[in-house]
Amino acid sequence: MNSIGDVLFISMLSFVLGIALTKLLIKKARQAGYVVKDMYKPNRPEIPTMGGLAIMAASLITLTIAQFSAPDIGKLLQYYFVAFVFGLYGLADDLMGFKMRYDKVLILFILAIPAASLADGSSLELMFTRLELGTYYRWLFVPFYIMVIANLINVHAGYNGLSGGLSAILFIFVGVYSYMVGGIENVMVLAPLVPALIAFMWFNKFPAQILLGNIGTYFLGGALGTYLVMNKMELFGFVIVVPHTINYILDFWTLKLRRVPLVKFGDIREDGTIASPPTMKYVSLKFYVASVARVTEPQAVMLLYGFTFIFGILGIILLG
Repeated sequence: MNSIGDVLFISMLSFVLGIALTKLLIKKARQAGYVVKDMYKPNRPEIPTMGGLAIMAASLITLTIAQFSAPDIGKLLQYYFVAFVFGLYGLADDLMGFKMRYDKVLILFILAIPAASLADGSSLELMFTRLELGTYYRWLFVPFYIMVIANLINVHAGYNGLSGGLSAILFIFVGVYSYMVGGIENVMVLAPLVPALIAFMWFNKFPAQILLGNIGTYFLGGALGTYLVMNKMELFGFVIVVPHTINYILDFWTLKLRRVPLVKFGDIREDGTIASPPTMKYVSLKFYVASVARVTEPQAVMLLYGFTFIFGILGIILLG
């Protein structure tokens, strides 16, 4: 499964399934009562959630069909196993509402350990040198790196289309960089997932018809982190997630170090712009943007897209 034709076929299949399954999930989730209030709309409508399930299902079906044209996809299945495990953890979080905001890191570290079998070598490739870590690379650094990426993706959310759109931008830059250094074979790994995510975004963009949920953010975060270590792209990943890292540092500094009580949502003014909670200005980039500029929800999302896009370009320039 190394040709452009294979990639296009799998990508188209994933995209079509993404559309069909997202439409189905919107209907079924609403019927089952899996909805949450959209807090940045005047009438606070109830929106179906756990939309990441549609992306996971589309990826799984695509992988199943892909085996008929490419029986040698063992590594691909290993990769998606780790991503699905993260997604299932997110599903449990959606259903049971785990309260341990920062204690989750240990659980996610354990879930990422199987990715050690996908990591090659024992060293970390830096810009001008190589850091030899021995066995610690696979069994300590790899799961730690994936855990961090998954947490960064999960925390940088809160507006219609924000987390899914940022993840799509990251995956696109990762795909471009991966093609530059490894060719079409590397891109094939992303073909069952990224088109389904892009299809999902049609329903997740403002005004959202469905939300991603923790199942989606953890699935995408686990998939991104695993792909980066699998292809020795840790440094590139570090560069492109700088906005996510800043967002997480703000979150940790405000809630854990300063111990400011969490206020999850702001208000919406009569003109449709977002009023951030006064105490939450520095808890996240989404609230910071709304604090320094009078922006609507889609305007704030586009600004945050642009911030991540800049670091994607920077990663290509520095390391491409």
